[in-house]
Amino acid sequence: MLVLAALLSLSLLRAQPSRQRNPFENIPEPSDPPAPTVSGFIIEAIEFRGAKRIPNNILRAMIYSRVGGAYDVATLRRDAQALQNTGRFSGVIWETEPGRAGAIVRFVLAERPLIQALDYQGDDTVTIAEILERFTQRNITLRAETLFDEAELEHAAITIQELVGERGRQNITVTPFVEPTGPPLVWPSPTVKITFTVAQKQ
Repeated sequence: MLVLAALLSLSLLRAQPSRQRNPFENIPEPSDPPAPTVSGFIIEAIEFRGAKRIPNNILRAMIYSRVGGAYDVATLRRDAQALQNTGRFSGVIWETEPGRAGAIVRFVLAERPLIQALDYQGDDTVTIAEILERFTQRNITLRAETLFDEAELEHAAITIQELVGERGRQNITVTPFVEPTGPPLVWPSPTVKITFTVAQKQ
């Protein structure tokens, strides 16, 4: 009887699960925490100011940001550069203000004026037609009914000076003058007149 009780106790001890963890057991890695919810400002509205020749729907098609989309500074910088790259604006900046449901984005555009006329004074050795032909050869775009690019003025004046020098006039200066020709109370003027004036050096 004593031997039977001992065998029964031994079998019960073997049947009980061991509470000691096997050091070689694969320990499951903890599951990844849930991804945080992405939240931030959305674009409530996109506005354009300063553009008179290009409709707003065309301007919206030129940029990446969209109403209802995420407000992203890097994208807005790229939008401003995309508008600048059209060549129609001398300056592009963007600004924001809080709206009721998000951010209101506003692009402030400085339109390049249209050249209404191109004039030439102080010399009769060359004509406007000859000047424009030389401009074409030098890839200068200044001419009537085109957008004014201030960066081309110096190059244009040097080109005229070279052309006049080829006709025998030396020691001269060519000075460009830009005159607004739009309505007096509108600034910047939508149209300008450019006059190149030749003068003998003193």
